[in-house]
Amino acid sequence: MSGCGDDSGSKVTNEFLVGKWDCVHKEYKSSYDSKFEEYSDYVESSSKQIIQSYKVVNGVLLLKTGDEEAVEVDLDKVYNNLKIEDKTDNQEYVINRNLVKNSSNKFTFEAEMFITDRDNKTGETKSKTKTKILRVCTKAK
Repeated sequence: MSGCGDDSGSKVTNEFLVGKWDCVHKEYKSSYDSKFEEYSDYVESSSKQIIQSYKVVNGVLLLKTGDEEAVEVDLDKVYNNLKIEDKTDNQEYVINRNLVKNSSNKFTFEAEMFITDRDNKTGETKSKTKTKILRVCTKAK
């Protein structure tokens, strides 16, 4: 940790997250145009307001979103795996994600997913899509 000053753009910590957060969760979609050989511009597909609560129980950070069951959050896993790549028989995907502390009472989670669907028999590409998730959270009063 450095001395004083603005801590924007820094890593999010367990201590920082503890409490209630008011978040705007937006999803954007884009599809691949094979003739133009490029993805279309993102179009917002959904936007919703969600409340998230973080709490440390027995040294473990838990996240509760709305009425859903609490889930364990491991920030080290997030920061050590900002890019995830995987492949199945008919699909391959790449996920780039980022979690940034914007200020003392605001953070942003961003994820971009590139998904390629392939024909099981021929291996030819059937479709390519990309999705972006942007969640901006502000500490609830």
